[in-house]
Amino acid sequence: MARKSFYFFVTFTLFFVGNFCSIVGAESSHSSDEIIHYEVDVLQTIPHDENSFTQGLLIHNGSIYESTGRYNESSLREVNLSNGQIIRSYALNGTEFGEGLAIHNESLIQLTWKNGVAHRYDVDTFNKTGTFSYDGDGWGICSTTSNFVMSNGSSQLSIRNFNNFSIEETINVTYNGSPLDDLNELECVGDFVYANVWHWEWIFIIDLNSGMVVGTIDAAPLFPDPSPGVLNGIAYDISNDTFWLTGKYWPVIHQVQFRIANVNDNAGDISEEINENSINEGLDNSVLTQNLFLFTLSCCAGLLTYIFWGNGFFSPTTKREIDNPPVAASKGEEDE
Repeated sequence: MARKSFYFFVTFTLFFVGNFCSIVGAESSHSSDEIIHYEVDVLQTIPHDENSFTQGLLIHNGSIYESTGRYNESSLREVNLSNGQIIRSYALNGTEFGEGLAIHNESLIQLTWKNGVAHRYDVDTFNKTGTFSYDGDGWGICSTTSNFVMSNGSSQLSIRNFNNFSIEETINVTYNGSPLDDLNELECVGDFVYANVWHWEWIFIIDLNSGMVVGTIDAAPLFPDPSPGVLNGIAYDISNDTFWLTGKYWPVIHQVQFRIANVNDNAGDISEEINENSINEGLDNSVLTQNLFLFTLSCCAGLLTYIFWGNGFFSPTTKREIDNPPVAASKGEEDE
């Protein structure tokens, strides 16, 4: 009886494990297929200070606001959106390394890299109005309608309270099922975060609800030649639904729009959507076929188990002791 139970256990364990693996594999395929790849169309290009080690970038009321880094060089700047000229600048303490920049309620929030301090400034005057404190590194920051979103160079984003900067939630960011490390400068747009990743030529679009990367933007064509530094600086202009992109020590800032790679018209968009639906339907059918096969296989294995190790119909024996050695034999083996 014990052997019969054992074989039933093994058989159905394999069945459920097989089903689980097939479902996980299908979900992984779906995750990969749902990532949309974009290219950039440059609308205009303006000059950018070549001495600017860009760490944070945003658009507000027709101006660019920029945070720059490096010790003894870090600053907060307002930049003219038409010609790239610096309108005003505030220098940080020489012991502070400026990082990401966000805006909330007419206050600019500027992170520091290792000091654990975020400075608050009045956007109109650059007067300091207070500070926030935090543990660990500060890299990138942006603001949604309800919270700040902050990166620290890992694969995690922290959702922080507007009033006291406390962490309300931590989001693990994944790309094709793996952690996406080195998250850097951030830009919040609705439920999505557009993120620079240290030393990548792509921008990653992250769904804040799931933490999954749902899109990638190939920004390699924007790099100056020769490239003075890495891609870093994403600013969304809500007034015309465009983005401004730059990098560390870049001599230019580009105003761009994104388009799906290799798709140039609406017909292409429709055909891609149809093809994607067909792929997803095919994946669903494939998973169903696999599950039916596994179910049938496990049923056959269970039936054979019952016949050869049980007392079911068609059983070749009615003696359950067939599973066990005779008592004398067992006694002899124990004595050895």
